[in-house]
Amino acid sequence: MKNSKPINTPLRHNIGGRCRLLFLVWHGFWFLVLLLILALLWLPFIQLHNRSILAFSGFCATLAALMLVYSLRPRGWTNTNFTPKNSFRISRESFQPLYKILQQLGRSLGVSAPATISITEKNCVAIQATRHWHGKLKSLQVDIGLPLFGTLSEAELSSMITYELGQFFSGSVPLAPFVYRTRLRLINAVTDLDNSIYFLDIFFRSFARLFLTLSHKIAREHVFSADALAAQTFGVIAARAAIEKTHLNGPMWSTYLKHELLPNIDRGARLPIFDGFKRFCKPTAKRAAVQNAIYYEANRSIAEFDGQPSLAERVATMIPGAKPAYPPLADCLHLLGGEIAAENLWYSQFNQQKLSMCSWDNYGEQIFQSSIQQRFEEGWMNPGKLALTELLGLVRESDDLWDKIKPRAVTYLSPQGKRNYTLATLEEWAMACLIDRGFIAKISPGQAIMMERAEQMVNVADLIAAALAGSLKSASLKQYDRLAVQ
Repeated sequence: MKNSKPINTPLRHNIGGRCRLLFLVWHGFWFLVLLLILALLWLPFIQLHNRSILAFSGFCATLAALMLVYSLRPRGWTNTNFTPKNSFRISRESFQPLYKILQQLGRSLGVSAPATISITEKNCVAIQATRHWHGKLKSLQVDIGLPLFGTLSEAELSSMITYELGQFFSGSVPLAPFVYRTRLRLINAVTDLDNSIYFLDIFFRSFARLFLTLSHKIAREHVFSADALAAQTFGVIAARAAIEKTHLNGPMWSTYLKHELLPNIDRGARLPIFDGFKRFCKPTAKRAAVQNAIYYEANRSIAEFDGQPSLAERVATMIPGAKPAYPPLADCLHLLGGEIAAENLWYSQFNQQKLSMCSWDNYGEQIFQSSIQQRFEEGWMNPGKLALTELLGLVRESDDLWDKIKPRAVTYLSPQGKRNYTLATLEEWAMACLIDRGFIAKISPGQAIMMERAEQMVNVADLIAAALAGSLKSASLKQYDRLAVQ
């Protein structure tokens, strides 16, 4: 850790006064809620006291009061399992260096509650707290994304953990952790009361909107404060690099995971995770679906009351005048025992007997081809019985093929979703046809799948696009439909 002078993040917009105002508004809100609950319960009380019977209106009032109490209950009394999908907890005994870093950072912020660490598929660090009914911290669950170990240095990863801890327990912004937790609780409460038959959600939505509006600037200042804490602890270079790489790698990793790694695991492949991601991130032409997914992830719209500043704002606040850059990649895989050990950890959550270890260079020929062939070996689309030249007619009739090729599981897709599924199936069928004619699949993460036979190279996605545009001729397909001359 760096023992440097704290970075001063000026509190703008009278943040201190705004925090105190919010604190008073929140207590006033609880006072009104208590009055509302008592008012609702007063009706059944009067009915039982005067008539010794509960009328329908009293029953409804009682139910509404109970709904209010439930929706505003303290969260985390009994929920101790925070582990999200595709993640796993690691033990303190096996990963002492990582737990030691977390323990030291917690102590520096006065946090002594026990903590557990989970490795997740996300490209971020997330902390969730379990509290006693009276609000005292009971335990922490720290989720650390697997890709961070392959892109950040130990100091950069530690600065990210410090940032998340600072969001909960520290910072120079008065009452900011309280505001941070309250924003989350309001979202939970409004969700529970959503579409309430008693119209209770109208009152809470109005208050939530008021609170989120007043707390928006505080939430932003809290982010800057947590950034300053991370920079003070591990240095500006490490803190800045961590947020830049995490922000810029996020869309790449989520797309790689969804479009490359997980689908290929489903096909039965055990591929090198970090090597594949490095290849995926190279500045090469990506296939259309992948490029569109990256663009979508990188340009998601920001919610109206989102308190997260942009990357440019965070960098400029940390270093006045600086603009976002892309620092060189590093890694801290030693915290998980090295690259091989980290990937072994990840794959331990899958059925190892169904996975075959292979490299990305061999994946196409070793696993992908057999998977594609097995999909179409039975039924009317058997590549040995249906000529590749039929692709033209199948593409023209793609809107009518859904009932013939839809998956067995019940699916609820829009017309465009059905069309996309049909065209993707036709693309895989065309690949199966080419494999049956002696072509070999050449696959590189993120790029278009190329089918190779002797001097011939075919991009099946281009064939589908040309067929849709009406520019693909049957004669062009016949050259691929023939077996190679031995």
